[in-house]
Order: sequence, then C-alpha cells, then structure tokens
Amino acid sequence: MNRLENPARRRLFRGKLSHKPEQRLPWIISEAVFTSGCDQCQDCIKSCETQIIVLDEQGFPKIDFSKGECTFCQQCIQSCEKPLFKPQAQIDSGLETPWPVTLGINNKCLAKNEIYCRSCQDVCETRAITFRYQDTSIAKPELNLDDCTQCGACIATCPQDSLSFTFISEAANAR
Repeated sequence: MNRLENPARRRLFRGKLSHKPEQRLPWIISEAVFTSGCDQCQDCIKSCETQIIVLDEQGFPKIDFSKGECTFCQQCIQSCEKPLFKPQAQIDSGLETPWPVTLGINNKCLAKNEIYCRSCQDVCETRAITFRYQDTSIAKPELNLDDCTQCGACIATCPQDSLSFTFISEAANAR
C-alpha cells in the first residue's frame, strides 16, 4: 500500500480544510508524530486480538470501538517497528491514560429517556458506569471517570450509540 505524502492536500481538494481528530492506537506520542512516522504497513491491524484497528480516510490506523473493546494487550505497540509510542516504562507505570479522551453519555441514552437499559454497566469491568435513581422510576447512568480504563466496551455495546469519547482538547474548547 502506498503512503499518502500529504493527507492535508487530499482534505483541501475534498473541501475539508479542518482535520477531525481520530482515535489512534493507545499510548501514541502525539497525532503529529504518529502521522509523520507511520508507514501504513498495517502490522498493528493484523496483530490486534480484538480486531478493532481499522484504516482512516488517509490510510492510517485508528481504533473503531463499534467493533469491540481494547484489551490493552499492547500487540499493536509490539508489532510496530517505528518509534510512535510512549516509552514502555511510562505505559507500565499506570499513570498514563491510553488516550487523551473523556467518556460522555449523550441524550440518546435509553435510560435518560425513561427506558430501562443497563448494557453499558453490564460490560464495564471497573464499574465506572453505575446507575442511580433520581426521582424517576428508571435509574440514570452516572460516570466515575477516575475508574474508567478507556477500553471502549461500553461504546460497542450501547444500542443507541449514546456513549463516546471526546478528545480532551475538544472538551476544553467547548466550554
């Protein structure tokens, strides 16, 4: 597969001047380092045990949580020959989050609309998503972002696509 030399040029000709941030592989150094250093060999796609790594419009790997969750097996990191990821000691420390994102629940959530659903809580191993009654007959979801591992299991299982990750820089700009 041939690598696109300048993805911004393609966006210009398509009339898309701004670049929507993609959910890249966990623990990359930065988007700029990733897109300038990735040779699009697809070794990370082949090595992903949950098959959630796909190609974006420019041919770079990205995570698609609609296909499943990330188990943080680090096979994508180990299969990559390029220096695109944070140092292993930094990853192993547990202080680094895999992505600069925050989890959010939008208003399409069934429970928020008085329809019983707890599919996100059922798959959340760390119990970052809990439900609490708030003067209604249906319990509403609550997020404890400190417990969220960012695995994406809740995103894949939600029947309404009401859960998503928002890049922290986007969340800060929206305020």
